[in-house]
Amino acid sequence: MVKQERWKIIIDLCTKNEKVYSEDLKIACKTSIATVRRDLQQMEDLKLVQRFHGGVMLNPEANELPMLYRSNEQISEKTWIAKQAALQIKDNQTIYLDAGSSTYEMIPFIHSKNITVVTIGIPHLSLLMENSIRTIVLPGFVRKSTEAITGAQTLNQLDNFYFDCAFLGVNGIHEKAQITTTNEWEAAVKEKVIQQSNKAFILADQTKFNKICPIKYANLEDVICISTIKPFKMRYL
Repeated sequence: MVKQERWKIIIDLCTKNEKVYSEDLKIACKTSIATVRRDLQQMEDLKLVQRFHGGVMLNPEANELPMLYRSNEQISEKTWIAKQAALQIKDNQTIYLDAGSSTYEMIPFIHSKNITVVTIGIPHLSLLMENSIRTIVLPGFVRKSTEAITGAQTLNQLDNFYFDCAFLGVNGIHEKAQITTTNEWEAAVKEKVIQQSNKAFILADQTKFNKICPIKYANLEDVICISTIKPFKMRYL
């Protein structure tokens, strides 16, 4: 069982039960107690859970799941969205690939030749290299929960790029609040990328609609939405 699957089981069990014991997680995850302990330590470092002697509980202050866990949510829908997004990439283009699980799912479906990908997604790097895609990584600091590079350095470096198309993650889409996310730096990077792009796409599964997050980074008309549903008046693929 891969780490993503184990983390999903751990989160699900902690959601259903106030306390979950490590021995029970070992059985549920079909792994060793040492692996369970490593997972719990990493999850505690990300402030997802709180450990106690012999077990774990959800961290009540956790407000954003890491990309590793989110990549297990809405799998079939995200796969469809990822395939449609990858089809928009043409040979010889320079594209921007945002951090996040939806853009990560695009990578195996990218078959265009002689492209350059600029990204801030830490997990994306190994998969891009595995697929022999020329990749540029923007500088900045790494935000743990989203595994994204961001900050002032990231913003400054974006002045040196112009993208044929950009593919962005999104946390909330709402008719009044527009396109929103959870972090000021990541919002600033997304806004800058849209300015530097010929076309900007957002990849949105149905859980993102009618949801409002604290920081707005675009208006509905600024982007093209790739989704399985079309609940709002905005541009869709």
